[in-house]
Amino acid sequence: MPTPPPSRRDIILARAEQHFAEHGFQGASLSAIARDCEIGNPGLLHHFPSKELLYRAVLEKQAEELMARMHRRVDAAGSLPQRLQAFVALQVEWMHARPTGYRLVTRELLDNAQRIQQAQIRPLEVFLLDSLALLEEAQAGGLVRRDVPAVVVLTLLLGTLNYAKMVRPTFGKAFPAPALKSDAAWMKAVAHDVLRIVSPGDAMAPA
Repeated sequence: MPTPPPSRRDIILARAEQHFAEHGFQGASLSAIARDCEIGNPGLLHHFPSKELLYRAVLEKQAEELMARMHRRVDAAGSLPQRLQAFVALQVEWMHARPTGYRLVTRELLDNAQRIQQAQIRPLEVFLLDSLALLEEAQAGGLVRRDVPAVVVLTLLLGTLNYAKMVRPTFGKAFPAPALKSDAAWMKAVAHDVLRIVSPGDAMAPA
């Protein structure tokens, strides 16, 4: 069956994601998003009465997609070592498959230090809590170092992959490492090594 065309709401969310990823919450303009959607301000406000509600909906869509990928890729992986490897691989796959979503979440983490204190709803929190639970399970199973808090391990994994993605073009010009010449090869190498770093001894041997 043919794929149905995107709804007006889906179009707004897709365009808004691009604007928020590029300009952040403060820098994005509802008028610019409305123009991009070719609906005008009244049409946009009919679906999302404020920028805050639109931004929340964009983040909720990202969270839903991340959780869907988590269930499909990680929960179905089988054994605990396979699930842990799948979790790390998922982060890299998401960066490649959803570059705009990746930039949006990165900017949200950088920009939300003040807003998060008053936020009533935190769309990405469920994904983070599930990620932490997996790492705690991996610690209990001896696959991740127990001398480091699980939240620090999560910070190391996500932070390292995120930073590696951002600096690859610059590092590729500065350093001769062959993996830096290819985004896919570089991210695969970083994912392999960061998982090895947080593992006790030879507990993990990523493929």
